[in-house]
Amino acid sequence: MKKSIHSGGFSERSNKTERLVQAIEAEIFTREHYFRIPTGIEHRFGEHAAKVHEILYRSLGPTTDLLRYFPDSLYLDRWRTFPEWEAGRTKPDLLAQPATLQSTGLFSFYVEYKYSDAERKRPLDGVPTPFIGIIEREAWLTYKRLTSPNPQLNTYLDGKRTRIALFYAALYAPDVLYAGWEEWLEPIADERAVRRDIARPNSKAVGFSTGSGTPWINFDLRQLKPLAAFLAEELFWDVAQAEQAAKACKQRLLNGHK
Repeated sequence: MKKSIHSGGFSERSNKTERLVQAIEAEIFTREHYFRIPTGIEHRFGEHAAKVHEILYRSLGPTTDLLRYFPDSLYLDRWRTFPEWEAGRTKPDLLAQPATLQSTGLFSFYVEYKYSDAERKRPLDGVPTPFIGIIEREAWLTYKRLTSPNPQLNTYLDGKRTRIALFYAALYAPDVLYAGWEEWLEPIADERAVRRDIARPNSKAVGFSTGSGTPWINFDLRQLKPLAAFLAEELFWDVAQAEQAAKACKQRLLNGHK
């Protein structure tokens, strides 16, 4: 079985997360709809990825975290142009036919995938357990750095953010599949929602491990949107197509879970 290293902790991606990725790419991020540029460590460093992984993991910190937690993939919408250099735009233009590799100004964003099937035993600050999600703390901090607004320099990029979408599967939650922009995420206002341990390498969690060894935060899943709503409202899909795609993703994921 081929080992897979991914940005969220640079560990071997679990079969559960792989099923989420496969479901999303089969029904949403298809080749007919999006160009995909893989940005995970195995694509950036090839045969040296495992060695890079180990070196970074043994030297945890904000500098190395930029590589350790870089989003999984960059997607460019083949049917929607949203040129950043044009001021005043609030939504993209829909193309009459899919874009080619020579097209310009395509709507683009990074995506990170997370999966959870472990429901918390107790509520946090009034948030019911079916709505409590979990994400690695250093990953969240890194995404916050990456999506901070550009400085005000009187350029066309003033105040803009890098778009990083989180696609989150929570098997215990009412809608199961959620998505949202990373800057929406904040820890639940409860001291138990943020693990304050100092992140440090764990000798038992290096190489192709099942976790990055870092603390975590809990967040309210309702900060995100149900998948169909995110597709329609944030990725500008037709509502009916968004609902159909979200339903198909859920069926694929749950059938694989059995």
